[in-house]
Amino acid sequence: MGPVEINKYTLLHGLNGGVYELEERLYSLLNERAKFNVPPLINGVLAPIIASEVSKRHKPVVAYLGPEKSFTWEAAAALFPQGDLMPCKSISEVFDKVESRAADYGVVPFINSLEGPVGETIDMLATHNLNIVTMGEMRITLCIAKKGAPRVIYTHPHAAAQARRAVAALGAHVVYTNSTSEAVKEFEKCERDCAVLASPKALEAVERTCGVEDGESYTRFAVISRAGRESGERAVLIFAVPNVAGALYKALGPIANRGINMTLIYSRPTRLSPWDYYFVVEVEAGEGLDDAVEEMKRYTTMLKVAGRYNVIRI
Repeated sequence: MGPVEINKYTLLHGLNGGVYELEERLYSLLNERAKFNVPPLINGVLAPIIASEVSKRHKPVVAYLGPEKSFTWEAAAALFPQGDLMPCKSISEVFDKVESRAADYGVVPFINSLEGPVGETIDMLATHNLNIVTMGEMRITLCIAKKGAPRVIYTHPHAAAQARRAVAALGAHVVYTNSTSEAVKEFEKCERDCAVLASPKALEAVERTCGVEDGESYTRFAVISRAGRESGERAVLIFAVPNVAGALYKALGPIANRGINMTLIYSRPTRLSPWDYYFVVEVEAGEGLDDAVEEMKRYTTMLKVAGRYNVIRI
C-alpha cells in the first residue's frame, strides 16, 4: 500500500470514527433531552424525533379541542405523538383540564394567517393562570363534501371564515359546530342536501373537493401549561389600559424605545364592561423585554406575560 493509499485509508478511518463519536454524542444528548417533559422547542428534522422521544418517555396527558381528526387533534398528535390525547368540546374545557391538573398540557388554536387570533383562546389566556410554552404552525387545507344540492353546510366558524368564497358559492345555510370533526359527524347524520367544510383527514372516507380556502392558510396552535418558560424567541403580552387619550401609546412606548419588534397587536373586548378591551401583543423576546414589561406596568391596569415560546412547523 503506497503513501497516498495510506493517507486515504487513515482519512477515511478517522472520518468514520468521528461520525461514530458524533452519533454517540447525539444519542446521549437525545436521551438527556427526553428526561424533560416539554414538547419540542426547535424547528427542523429533529423536532419530530424529539417529540416522539419525549412523549414516549413521559406519555403526558394532552387536552385538545376535539374530537379526533380535528385540526387541533392533528397538531396535538404531531407535538405529542406518544401522548395520551384527551378530546374536549371547547377551548375553555381544555384550559379547565390543564388548570385542574387533569391534563399536563393543552393544545388550542391561537391564530390563523387569514382570519386572525382565536377570541376564546385570548379570553382564556387573560383569565387563567396558564402559559404558552410552544407554538406549532401547521398549513391548513380545507375540503368540502356534499350530498345532493346542499341547503345546509356544517363547519367551524374559523373554517368558514377561511373559505368564504367557497361557502358563499354553495348558497347554503351555515350551521356552526365546535370543531370541523364535529361538523363531519353532523354531515354523516344528514341523509341528503347538505355539505360539510372540514380537514382532509376528517373527510378521507368520502368524496371531497380540497383546497377551497381563500388563500394560503396557516394556523398556529398554542401548547399551554401550568408552568411557563423563562426564555423563547417570542412572547405574548396581554394588557389593559385606562380609557384616556394616549394610554395605548404610552403602554407600548417601553417596547418601541428598546427597539423590540412587535409581530402582532390585537384588541379584544374584556366582557367585564362595555367598550373595555384587552390588548394582545406578540413580540420578539430579545434583550430588554423584562425591563420593558416592568416599565409597561406603570401605564397598564392589568398586564400578563402569557408565555415565552418558539414557533415550530408541524
